Amino acid sequence: MNLFTIFIIEKLKSLLKLKSVFFVPNNVCVGENSVIDTDLNKSVKLNDVAYNILSLLDGKNTIEDIVSILLKKYNVSKQILERDINSIVSNLQDKNLVECKIVGNKILVFFFNLAIGQYLHKKRYSIPKSKIVTFLLLFYIVVKKLFIMWLITIIPVYFFISNFTLDFNNMVNYAIGCYFVFIFAMILGFVLHEWIHIVVSKIQNQEIHGYILAKRFTVSIVKVNTESSLLSILLGPIVPSILGIVFILISLKTQSMMTFLLGIGFVINIINLLPFTKDGKGILEKILMKKLMKGAIK
Repeated sequence: MNLFTIFIIEKLKSLLKLKSVFFVPNNVCVGENSVIDTDLNKSVKLNDVAYNILSLLDGKNTIEDIVSILLKKYNVSKQILERDINSIVSNLQDKNLVECKIVGNKILVFFFNLAIGQYLHKKRYSIPKSKIVTFLLLFYIVVKKLFIMWLITIIPVYFFISNFTLDFNNMVNYAIGCYFVFIFAMILGFVLHEWIHIVVSKIQNQEIHGYILAKRFTVSIVKVNTESSLLSILLGPIVPSILGIVFILISLKTQSMMTFLLGIGFVINIINLLPFTKDGKGILEKILMKKLMKGAIK
C-alpha cells in the first residue's frame, strides 16, 4: 500500500475518531515462553519483551498505549521501544498470530470495516467441525469481501433502470439478471472449490490443522493439513468445473443465456488446474514426486 493511501486512511480514521488496536486471535494461546497456534498445532518461542508486549494486545490498547505502559518498565528510549514493539507485532502479524481491528463508534466501525477495514487487515477463522457450517462460513466471508464490487455495480445499475425508457426495460432487466447469475456462480464455484479441499482432507485425515484466512481481496485455506493429497487438490477445481459443464449442456438444450452464464461461472474453476496456479503447482509436484518415487524403487 502506497504512502498516499495510508495517509488518506489515517486522516479518515482521525476524522471519524477511530483507532487501530491489536489482539491475539481466539485459537492462539500466549505463554511466558511461547505462543501456540492451536489451529496449526505449532508454536513460536518468545522472549520476555515479546511476552510483555503480547500480554498487552487485548483489543483495547493501541501501539502508543503499549509504548507508554512499557516505558515505565524498561529503561530505554521511546523511539527504540516503539521500533521494537512495531517489529514484534509486525512479525507476529505475518505469522497470523496477531490481528488488527478498528475501534470507536460501533456504527462507524461497522461501515468502515465493511468498506475499507476488511481490505486492510487480515482475519483468520477456525475451520468448524460441521461441513455445512464450514460451507456457510466460506460463503459469508467471500460475499463480504465482494461488498465493494456489489456497491459499485448495484448503484449505477439502479440508476440506469430507474432512468431508462420502458421499451428496453425487459432486455435490460434480463441482462442485469444474467450478470448477477454469473457473479453468483463465480462466488459459489470458488466457495465449493475451497470447501471440497477441506471436506476431502477431513475424510482422509482424522486430525486437521488449519484455518481460513481472509486477506485483502483474497480468501484462502492456510495449511489445512501438513500435506494435502492429490485427490484433495484435484477435486477442488474439478467438481465445480463438471457442475459448470452440466449447466452449459443444459443451456444448449434450453437456449438459455442465463443458464449458460451460470455454467461459465462454475467452469472458470478449471483454470486452477493450470501449472501457474496454487492447485496446479500442487498437482504437478505430486505427479512428479510419484514418478521419482517409482524410479527410485526400480
